[in-house]
Amino acid sequence: MAKVTDGVVSGAALNIGLAPSAAMAMTYAAMADSIGLAMNNAVAAQQRGQVIGQAALVQTLALIITKGAVPK
Repeated sequence: MAKVTDGVVSGAALNIGLAPSAAMAMTYAAMADSIGLAMNNAVAAQQRGQVIGQAALVQTLALIITKGAVPK
């Protein structure tokens, strides 16, 4: 018949045995989250750049229309 302490020791050994794989799983999850955030930031920056470019174009065209394209 097994003692109560045998179950405790085998449970601790199981936890120690699973620690490396659990640590790598957490590392991979953190890395995936970081990559996702970086991609999200890149998309947001690209969208802001498009908006700024469109605003600059609108202002340039407004000046051309107001002042005229051909010098007098």
